[in-house]
Amino acid sequence: MQRPATEIELVGRATRQVLRALDDLTDEQAAAPSRLPGWTRAEVITHLARNADALRGMVEAAARGEVGVMYPSVEARAEGIAAGRGTSPAILRADLHGAHDRLVDAWDALPADGWDRLGRAAKSRTMRDFVWARWREVEVHHVDLDLGYESSDWPVGFVARALEEIFSDLARRALPSRPHVDVDYLVMSTDHDRTWHVELRGAQVRVTDHDGTPADGEASGWGCDVAAWMYGRDPRGGGGVLATGDIGVLRLPRWFPFT
Repeated sequence: MQRPATEIELVGRATRQVLRALDDLTDEQAAAPSRLPGWTRAEVITHLARNADALRGMVEAAARGEVGVMYPSVEARAEGIAAGRGTSPAILRADLHGAHDRLVDAWDALPADGWDRLGRAAKSRTMRDFVWARWREVEVHHVDLDLGYESSDWPVGFVARALEEIFSDLARRALPSRPHVDVDYLVMSTDHDRTWHVELRGAQVRVTDHDGTPADGEASGWGCDVAAWMYGRDPRGGGGVLATGDIGVLRLPRWFPFT
C-alpha cells in the first residue's frame, strides 16, 4: 500500500498552524485555562506532543512487525499531560515541533506493507487510519487552545471526514448511563448536503442516511458547527445548530461523548 502522502501533509499543515499560533504565546497565556475543562493551554500543547510520541511508538512497532499500544496506562497518559503544567512557551513549542518531526520520520521509515498493520488505542486501527486520528487530534485541540482558531477554520475536507467518523462510530460511544428511549432524530449538515437518521430503541442505536422518514426531532447547521457540537467543542453549547421538534436531540453529544 502506498504511503498516504496527502494525509501526512495535512497533518503537517495543521501542526504548522498550531506552531505559528504559539509564536507569541506568553507565560501567562500558557498557564491560563484552555477551553478543555481542567486543562491549561500548556497541558493541551504537551498532550499534542505526547500524542505524537505515542503514535510514533506504534509506528515503530508496526515497522518491526509488532502491534504497539498507544499508552501503557491511563495514568501514564495523565502524567505526560500534567508534566506540561508551568512549562515555558518556548519549550512547549520546541517540544511539539520535535515530536511532530519524529513522528513524520517514523512514517517515512514505515515499509509500504506496514500501513495496514495494526496498533491499539481506544480501539485498534491501521497505521493509515492513525494518520487521520492525528489530524483530528491537532485540529480539535487547536480549537481547545482558544488562541483565535475556531471550528469554522477547519478545512472542508476535515469536516466531511469528521462527520463521517462521528456518525459511523456513534453506537460504540454510547454511555452506559444514557436513558433508554424510543426516539428518532435527524442531524443535518446543510453545507455538505448530508442528513443522518439516528434511531434510538432502548439500548439499541442505529444510524443511517435519511430516507425521508419523519423524525421526532432535528438538529441542523453548517458541518463545522455540527462537528464541533458533536465533539463537545461548541463554546455556545449547541448554539451553532438549530433544533426543531423534540429538542432532546441536543443531548446527543452528552449521550455519545467523543473522547
